[in-house]
Amino acid sequence: MRLFGTDGIRGEAGKYPLTPENILKLAKASSLVLKKKNSISRVVINKDTRLSGYIYEPALTAGFISMGINVVLVGPLPTPALTLLSKSLRADFSVMVTASHNPFFDNGLKFFSNQGLKISPEEEKMIEEYFFNYDFDNFKIKHSNYGKAVRLKDAIGRYSEALKRSTDRDLDYSKIKVILDCANGAAYKVAPEVLFEMGVNLHTIADKPSGININDKCGSLFPNKASKLVKKKKADIGICLDGDGDRVVLIDDSGEELKGEELIFILASYYLKNNFLKKGSKIVTNEIANFGLDISLKALGLKLLRVKVGDKNILKEIKKNNHLFGGEPSGHFIFKDDLLIGDGMTTAIRVLSIILKEGKSLSQLKKGITLLNTVEINQKIDKEKFYQNEELIYRKLNNLLKNKNLFFNIRPSGTEPLLRVNLQYYKRNIKVNDLNKLKKNIKTIISDAC
Repeated sequence: MRLFGTDGIRGEAGKYPLTPENILKLAKASSLVLKKKNSISRVVINKDTRLSGYIYEPALTAGFISMGINVVLVGPLPTPALTLLSKSLRADFSVMVTASHNPFFDNGLKFFSNQGLKISPEEEKMIEEYFFNYDFDNFKIKHSNYGKAVRLKDAIGRYSEALKRSTDRDLDYSKIKVILDCANGAAYKVAPEVLFEMGVNLHTIADKPSGININDKCGSLFPNKASKLVKKKKADIGICLDGDGDRVVLIDDSGEELKGEELIFILASYYLKNNFLKKGSKIVTNEIANFGLDISLKALGLKLLRVKVGDKNILKEIKKNNHLFGGEPSGHFIFKDDLLIGDGMTTAIRVLSIILKEGKSLSQLKKGITLLNTVEINQKIDKEKFYQNEELIYRKLNNLLKNKNLFFNIRPSGTEPLLRVNLQYYKRNIKVNDLNKLKKNIKTIISDAC
């Protein structure tokens, strides 16, 4: 039985597998897999602002301490802070308590190595094996060998200094007016502080977390309020983070939400123009990115390389083949040489710098890319029935969609009980009635099977 999805373990707080008892057990199981030999036996725990974090942080702490591991508590801070803190604190591994962009009643765990990278699928399977089969009741450890817990007082300062290293000291950031939406999440304190210290003309919203308002009609999934404020206050850019600060959605100066593909295009164009990229270089994205990006990058002399959905797959490809950067349409962006991997604020700061260096607005910078029309169908499924009928479902959907003059991708969500079907098409190639029939037939095929 699987606990891990595409991005750690995630689900409704208090329900299987995210009960306090299971979190304690997961701490013990992960200790057996991730603790390093001859180390100082240390784990870092971070969290976002959701109320259930007050359950899971102490449950994890108790589990680690009972296994002889010392705990350093650093949250609430964005998930990418663990890239820095795992290494600087010489931790064996680290854990983020978050459900990212999900509503407050969900929560989850993300596990990271001592280098601040997400653990491997093999390590995930080993943790699951210990979780389900190990006899922890008979685990022997001397009472004198229990671990201890401390809270790191300067964690926010360490992270904010790492963020500021991505700025250009020769630029005058006071020339930019910014609307910042913190999603009432993990970046609620540090993101406004950093932008203020950079000198930007700043207006901040959704920076007062209550434990139940994280991602609530704000942040990267709900950028409407930031969009309206950009237009009202005549700002240059809106920055919308998600609950754990690893995802960012930007609003341009006209109040339009910037698609992830448009941001990839802006970055690629700038890096090519300034010789950070050469003609023929590859930019990494995922399998559902808009095919208009392929066409636009090809016109620049660049190539697009697609991997499976998940920022860890983007990172793996970048590290393996030394690509400069990559990103997902959902708002995850990863740069080869960043101190903070997949950090929403780092990406936003890069874009602020490009606006100043190029002397152009975001709406001007995104010219040159034309995206295909898209339809995203998210059909609820019974996961057990889905895996029983998976082959049949895929065969029927492929037969339905092939030869329809469109691009399509079918994949189960790694975080929710959904089957996602992504359709991309040129408007001139498909009639509205035909598209509606396709959508109806797709839903019917899925619902009949699971």
